[in-house]
Amino acid sequence: MDSMTSFERLDAAIAGKPVDRLPWSPFLAYFWEAQPEDRRSRGPLAFLHEVGADPLWRGAPCPVRSIVDGIEISETKDEANIRTETRTPVGNLHTRHQLSGPGGTWFLVEHALRTVADFRIQLWIEEHTRFEIDLTQVDEHFAGDGREGLSIGMLFPRGKTAFQSLVETLVGTEELAYALADFPDEVEALYTVMRDNDLRAARLAVEAPYRHFITWEDSSTQNYSPAQYRRYIAPEIADLCQILHGQGKHYIQHACGHVKALLPTMHASGVTAVESLSPRPTGNVSLAEARSALGPKVGIIGGIEPTEFLRRPLPEFRAYVEQVIADGEGGPFVLANSDSCPPGVTIEKFRLVGDIVRGH
Repeated sequence: MDSMTSFERLDAAIAGKPVDRLPWSPFLAYFWEAQPEDRRSRGPLAFLHEVGADPLWRGAPCPVRSIVDGIEISETKDEANIRTETRTPVGNLHTRHQLSGPGGTWFLVEHALRTVADFRIQLWIEEHTRFEIDLTQVDEHFAGDGREGLSIGMLFPRGKTAFQSLVETLVGTEELAYALADFPDEVEALYTVMRDNDLRAARLAVEAPYRHFITWEDSSTQNYSPAQYRRYIAPEIADLCQILHGQGKHYIQHACGHVKALLPTMHASGVTAVESLSPRPTGNVSLAEARSALGPKVGIIGGIEPTEFLRRPLPEFRAYVEQVIADGEGGPFVLANSDSCPPGVTIEKFRLVGDIVRGH
């Protein structure tokens, strides 16, 4: 019988302290939305109980909200597109999301920042952004499913560091490369204010009752070079770690892509753990390689490749999970499927992992 609560087990495991058994904390993204209504009506906490898992609430409600006076945001939607307009006193920005029919997922296909003028509009928005602490949703979370397990709070409203936001949300990988070459001063000016805003918000977030924080970095050299990571992202993360460590709190880095070349820099930044680490094809690093790069003190959360979770039959899957566990040894470790879960994974596989970890 377990002698620790899920919170105690996860908190200790991430800190590299002794645990009664290995924690198992599946990532339910994409899987959960595809489940039958009767299961979803019972909620994810009941499901995690059912499969013998430890609730790890990644990206729990952000305790800080951003406010920009003087802007108006409108949205129009049809069957295939969502168009958003942001109106400011210095100009307007436009984005478009398109529906992917097979997956039922909305993809950002037209980014807001395309011209020098657009970068200046976004700079105005950043310069006129203020932050305030708001624990309403945080309190609701802890009164609900967050009453069990470990909650990793979203550190600031943007949800990603400044450069990662430029890559994913505001500009796009290819267009950002052109912008850095064509008008670097405007890009650098915007990046600097965005980064400073993130740090301002993080200093407020430490007041929340979270011990661990996260941002949706989606770290991956598929989106930028290791040199760009070292120049733009790593310094911000190092500053965030310093802010949190000063209050006895911890930063968990979400790294769901090709991160093999980035792991030494993550280690040097002071992260407490790296979350959603995965081998190929989702990632590009084995757990054994990740453990070697991160050393014996940085935690690893992940290890089960989503495609392997889906395709392997039960007997073969048991041997695979045992090998993943062996590869994760040598430092803080929480077993999880990495980043997401294909909707077709069976409940029996979740239960099997729950049974396996009780032997570790």
